Amino acid sequence: MMPKRWVVFDVESIGLHGEAFAVGAVVMDDDGFVRAQYLYACDPDEATGGDEGRAWVAEHCPFIACNCGSPQGVRNQFWRAWLAWKEDGAVLVADCAWPVEARFLAACVDDDPDTRSWQGPYPLHELASFMVAAGMDPHATYDRLLDEPQHDPLGDAKQSARLLMTALKKLRNRNTEVTAAVTEGTVTSINVYASGSGYVTPAPGPPHV
Repeated sequence: MMPKRWVVFDVESIGLHGEAFAVGAVVMDDDGFVRAQYLYACDPDEATGGDEGRAWVAEHCPFIACNCGSPQGVRNQFWRAWLAWKEDGAVLVADCAWPVEARFLAACVDDDPDTRSWQGPYPLHELASFMVAAGMDPHATYDRLLDEPQHDPLGDAKQSARLLMTALKKLRNRNTEVTAAVTEGTVTSINVYASGSGYVTPAPGPPHV
């Protein structure tokens, strides 16, 4: 059963393994209708991390207005939003979640393990896996819309949400075509892994004698 709602999120941190200072999220219905969007950020100087990571942030990340006083404040705001949508049936999605988004979620739980240990996403869905299944290259560079600035966590989340909808549409169209072919009896066995769509169970044929 497909989820009725998706929360697609992106995190900016001090390097790959430093502390997160900003998170953006887009909440979408299964048809792509955007229900809500969030952006929480604090001063990057408040986050822990090495000099190399700070230099990368200074060079690549655009200015992000602060609405939280600390990295923990960023995590708490995100966690409240996530729990509200989780209760409504949403699932969480990230683009290449290891290590940045994965560490962020672990830090959210570590802030209050007695309460949050069983509140995390299960499973945490991976955009890259949807793209591979749909025959899309997750390592490719994809065009961005004007409201999808790179390394702005909300901009990145918006692009990821759009790519998720593209991948899901491709998968649904392919499933419809395969189902129709099997139903019509025009296909007896299918191996479409090379085209990026995975394996389809062969249609039953006559018994071997």
